[in-house]
Amino acid sequence: MNNNEKKQMSILIVDDTEANIDMMLAILKEYDVIPSTSGADALSLLEDEPVDLILLDIIMPGMDGFQVCRQLKSNPDTQDIPVIFITAKDDEDSIEEAYTVGGVDYITKPFRPRELQARVRTHIGLQYTRKLLREKSEMQKELLHVLCHDLSNPLGAIESYSQFFLEFPDDIDFLVKNISVAARDGMKIIDFTRHLIAADEKEMETYPLNLKQIIEQSMSILMMKLQKKNIQIHLDIPDTLEVIAEEVSLSNTIFNNLMTNAIKFSEQGSVIKIYVETEKNNAVQIVIQDSGIGIPKNLLDILFDISKNINRIGTNGEEGTGFGMPLVKKFMKKYGGNIQVSSRSIEEFPADHGTKICLTFLTPL
Repeated sequence: MNNNEKKQMSILIVDDTEANIDMMLAILKEYDVIPSTSGADALSLLEDEPVDLILLDIIMPGMDGFQVCRQLKSNPDTQDIPVIFITAKDDEDSIEEAYTVGGVDYITKPFRPRELQARVRTHIGLQYTRKLLREKSEMQKELLHVLCHDLSNPLGAIESYSQFFLEFPDDIDFLVKNISVAARDGMKIIDFTRHLIAADEKEMETYPLNLKQIIEQSMSILMMKLQKKNIQIHLDIPDTLEVIAEEVSLSNTIFNNLMTNAIKFSEQGSVIKIYVETEKNNAVQIVIQDSGIGIPKNLLDILFDISKNINRIGTNGEEGTGFGMPLVKKFMKKYGGNIQVSSRSIEEFPADHGTKICLTFLTPL
């Protein structure tokens, strides 16, 4: 780990003797160290500020170190934080209990600075590796979503156009054109996913894109879904409006996802509006608004949490994976933009329901 990476790793020191805290602060200055002088205070701090490692004294007034560790290990939010006990107690019973309650290491006082540094370095290194593995796992989950979820739209379009051909074989020019668009779209998704893997998703090249063309491309992919439910798109976007984004993710992950959701949760014969709400300086806000069944508040609160699989059935029984919105937000952030969602569910507002999604993009200077 380099110095910048060490500074990103946080350590909570819990000791009722301030002299001990001052000494450990000096020894571990290369890390982000947070001091606490009591078990109760430490538990309170951890409610708002998760850490990567805890150095915990045993003998403290009120709640001792063993009690603190038991509470940490019984809480899902803190149970995975490694705890090193640092104490003057050196008897076998105390050492055994320290490991029994969930400690990962045990250092006796007076400790040697190099020993403390070495033990901390080992456990911080392990925790840092766990962090990287978790991030890698999340990235792979997202890449799987790009392939499985985003490819479903162009592949579904090809299947729908093929069925359409059986009923209307004379419309061959129309069908070939749209099947070709869908096939190219699918290949772009595959190439984009390869790019994300190669770049480890650290950087994304963004550039000016004609927004209306991107939306119309998405509409052509989703044409059969729109026709199946007789849904109209009222598109009010200036022909020359450009936004800063990346083409494949903007078309497939952003607009295909958002428009698919709007179609999925709209009733037969309804209207979806896409328009500019505000435009000033170097930013523009685009709205996708439907009058569908809306999103209940309990789901709205976790809409962008990738660990939650929000899989709802559409108004025509449509199914989906529920992983789209976290990726939409992630890509909007990568563009330097943002997404906001407001919704009124049909259960709470039977006479006035629907969802409004506001996308904020940067525009070329």
